[in-house]
Amino acid sequence: MEPQPAAKQLPYAFTALLATSAIAFFLGLGRLGFLGPDEPRYAEVAREMFVSGDYISTRLCGCLWFEKPALLYWMSATGYHLFGVNEFAARVPTAATALLTVALMYFAVSRLGNRGLALASALVLATSGIFIAYARVATPDMILTASITASLLAAYYSTRAGGRARSVYWALSFCCLGLAVLAKGLVGAVLVFAIFSIYLFLAGQLRTVRRRDWLIGIVVFVAVAATWYGPVTMRHGWAFIEEFFVRHHFQRYTSNEFGHPQPVYFFFLVAIGGLAPWSFFLIPAIARLRSFKESRSSLLALAWIWAVVPVLFFSFSESKLPGYILPVFPALALIIGAEVERYWRGELIRTLRAAAWLTALLLVGMGIGFVVFLRTEAVDMSGWRALLDSLPLAVALVSVVALLVKKNRAFVACAAGVVISVILAAVILLFPTLHDEVSLKSLSLEAAAALNPGEKIGFYLKKEFAPVFYAEGRVLCETGRGGTFYALHQNMLADALESETSLIVITDSKWREGLERDSRFTTEFIAAQGESLALRVALRK
Repeated sequence: MEPQPAAKQLPYAFTALLATSAIAFFLGLGRLGFLGPDEPRYAEVAREMFVSGDYISTRLCGCLWFEKPALLYWMSATGYHLFGVNEFAARVPTAATALLTVALMYFAVSRLGNRGLALASALVLATSGIFIAYARVATPDMILTASITASLLAAYYSTRAGGRARSVYWALSFCCLGLAVLAKGLVGAVLVFAIFSIYLFLAGQLRTVRRRDWLIGIVVFVAVAATWYGPVTMRHGWAFIEEFFVRHHFQRYTSNEFGHPQPVYFFFLVAIGGLAPWSFFLIPAIARLRSFKESRSSLLALAWIWAVVPVLFFSFSESKLPGYILPVFPALALIIGAEVERYWRGELIRTLRAAAWLTALLLVGMGIGFVVFLRTEAVDMSGWRALLDSLPLAVALVSVVALLVKKNRAFVACAAGVVISVILAAVILLFPTLHDEVSLKSLSLEAAAALNPGEKIGFYLKKEFAPVFYAEGRVLCETGRGGTFYALHQNMLADALESETSLIVITDSKWREGLERDSRFTTEFIAAQGESLALRVALRK
C-alpha cells in the first residue's frame, strides 16, 4: 500500500487541484453568448436589479417575474459592478461557487485525516462533465449545490464535535441551508432535511440533536432566508406566494406545465453520464456496497444517502431537467473518489481494474470523437492550431500507457488531463466557430440596434430568450404572467399589435412568408442569423 502524500507535498497537490479547477471553470467563460432559455433571462433580471437599484422585486423586461429567488441575481449584479454588464460578469459567480465547492470538498475530507481521499474526491468533482457544464452557466443550480454541500458537511461535523464547536457547526449548517433556499427555493431545505434525517436515523444519532441546537439552527436559518423572503412577501403579498410557491414549486413538481417530461429513470442516466469520465468507477463502488465495512456514521455512508435521496425525489417529478440533481455530484465524487484513491494506492481488485480499463477506452473515445467533431466544423486549423485538436487524444493514449505500466497515479492524472485538454482546445478552436451556432447574440444585437423609441421585441412560433438580455429588457411581456410574449399564431400577434405601434418579431425563416402574406400586417426585414430572422411587424392602417 502506498503511503499518504507527505505533508510537504500537500500544498503542491492542492495548488494543482485549484489550477485544474480554475481552467475547467473559468477559461473562456465569457467567450460564448448566453445559452438556452434560462441564462439570458437570469442575467437580465440581475441587470435590471443592477440598473434600478431594486434588489427585492425580481423583474424580467420590466414585469414582475417570481420564478427563482434572488441570490443568483444578487451575485450576478455584483459581477456587473466589478466587470461590467457582460457574459463573464453574469457567469463568474457560478464559476467561483464551483471552485469554492471543490476547495470545500478537499478541506472537509482532509480534516478526517485522509488527504488522499480528499484530493481524489475533489479532483473527480472538478473534472466531472456535468459539474463543469453548470459551473460555466449563469443558473442557480451550482449555487444550490454549493449551499447543500456546505450545509450537509457542517451538519456532519456537528455530530463529531462537542461543546461550543458543535453549536457553531450546527449554526453554520443552517446558515448554508438559508443560502440554499435563497438560491432555489424550498427544494434546498427539503433535500437537506431528508438526507440528514435519514443519516441520523441510520447512524442511531437522531435523538442526539438537542432542542437548543434546533432552536439555534432555526433562528439562523430564518435570519438568512428572511433577507429576501421577508421584504418580497411584504411588498407583493399573495401575488408572490401564488406565483413563487404554488406555481413554481408545487405545480412544477406535480404537473408538466413547464414542458420538461422525461421517463422515471431519466435522473439515473444523468447521474451516470454526468460523472464522465469517471462513471465506470461506480462499478467497484456499487460492488463494495455488498460488503460495506464503513460505519453507518461515516462520511461515505452520508454520501450514499446524499446521492440516492435527490435522485429518487426528482424521479417522481413531472418536470425533469438535468440540473435538478446537480447537488448529488459532490456526494458521487466522494463515493468515486474512494475508489480512485484505492486504485492509486495499488488496491487492484478485479472491479477496480475493469473500471480503469473502461475509463481508458472512454478517454480514447473522447479524444477520437473530439478530432472527428472538429473535422466536421469550419475550424481554423492553421499553424500550431493543427496540433491542439489532437491534444486530448494524445493525453488519452498516455493514460493507456500509464495503465499498461501500472503507473496508477499517472493514469488518474491523465484522466483529468484529457478533460482539461478538451476544454483548452474547445475554447481556442471551437468557441469562435460555435459563437453563432449556440446563441442568437448577433441577431439580438442587430434587432436591438434597430428598435425605435418605445418599440419592443416579441416572438412568433420561436421560443428564444437571448434578446431579453441583449436588447436590455426591451421585450414585450406576456400578459398576466410576466414572462416574455410568445405568439403561437398570427391572431395572437395581431392582438398584441393592437396596443403596440409595431414589434420587431424574432421568428424562423419558414414563417416569414405567412406573415408577409397576411393582409393585416406590414413587414420589414431587419436581420437574419442562420434560419432565424428579425422582422418589424405592424398592423396596416
